[in-house]
Amino acid sequence: MGFSSYIAVRFLRHRRSGFISLITVIAVLGVAIGVTVLNVTLGIMNGFRDEVQLTFVENMPMVTVLDRNPGGHSFESLESVVSRVLDVGGVEGASPFIRNPVVLTLERISGRPRHATAVAWGIDPQAQETVTPLRKNIEPPFDGFDTSDLLGGGPDLPGIVLGGELGANLHAGIGDVVMITAPQNAAARLEDVVSVAREFMVVGFLQSGMFEFDNTFLYLDLAEAQDFFNRGAGADGIGVRVTDMMQAPAMAAKIEDSLGSPPYFATDWINLNDQLFRWIQMEKVLMFLLLLLITVVAAFSMAAILTMMVRDRQRDIGILMSLGVSRKSMSSVFIQLGLMIGCVGVVLGTVTGYVACLGIDRVGIPLPGDIYFVDNVPVHVKVIDLTIVAAAALFMSFLATLLPSWLASRFTPVEVLRYE
Repeated sequence: MGFSSYIAVRFLRHRRSGFISLITVIAVLGVAIGVTVLNVTLGIMNGFRDEVQLTFVENMPMVTVLDRNPGGHSFESLESVVSRVLDVGGVEGASPFIRNPVVLTLERISGRPRHATAVAWGIDPQAQETVTPLRKNIEPPFDGFDTSDLLGGGPDLPGIVLGGELGANLHAGIGDVVMITAPQNAAARLEDVVSVAREFMVVGFLQSGMFEFDNTFLYLDLAEAQDFFNRGAGADGIGVRVTDMMQAPAMAAKIEDSLGSPPYFATDWINLNDQLFRWIQMEKVLMFLLLLLITVVAAFSMAAILTMMVRDRQRDIGILMSLGVSRKSMSSVFIQLGLMIGCVGVVLGTVTGYVACLGIDRVGIPLPGDIYFVDNVPVHVKVIDLTIVAAAALFMSFLATLLPSWLASRFTPVEVLRYE
């Protein structure tokens, strides 16, 4: 231990007891609290972003192939296009789909019928499983849209899977019959719209973890959707799963080149949700800057405490300087003293923040899903964030030492010791 470090450690202790002084503890706690709050906040922001990102990827295709031909759902040779997509390197699965807005009606034994708007997805369950893990999110266990054996055998109706929240809004249960109404044409006037209605039986409920999905989506068999929505043998698009979800934009371009553009166009989940993730990232940066003010306040408190310590220790400073300690060394004493306080506060705050994040993740604090997209507070601690917070806190601690160290170096031993 060098001379400056030795003196700095002595100045941290109380003169009489030899223990750490109260003002030192207060300074350490100020830094620790700021670091803790920053780490917990960034952990929650990271968790929110990752949870939303994972939910999107698990419930939506990573890459979507569309047909630019009039009508947007021709895909003149659907099986051939799907086969060509699967031949592209880096593609793990591909599944055609139909997407159409609908109105649901559930007749009740007593009271008025219940209505809801939704988005219907026509899918091939087997092929869809290679694109999104839909089956694991459906309750009860999902074996397909067949209803022949449901509840001991019921009416000869096709099956549908409702989003969990959508089913709750309709008060629907397994085996209930739901009427789906869908437009068959696009018209400028409401009276010119032609619609068709068909009954379906509920075979399951989707619990994706994303409120907007569970409140909006329903799923039916692709062949049934082709007939019901008048798509012939075509589809609205082809969902694709790729090996690396973060390389989805590059894979979309690769698929376009393979299929030929035009008429085919490929987009990816990152571009489709770009605004959402930009907003999350911007919110994280703004929260970091705002909460960094806590560390700035702690730094000002440290500067005030060190300045008081300089005044309180001026007799000791005078004696040391009269014995030959240079002004530079005396300045170094208080710089090291502040950095010691900062280091202890950063370590304490980092450990406390990490433990708090683990506690939040384990306990699971509930959130209203219709506002925050997720049902519980998500937490994901990243080493890079811990490092940035620690570096920022130490930098603030260093700045807090500049004024006190300068004041300590300006003392004149004769003036200090004249009245001692």
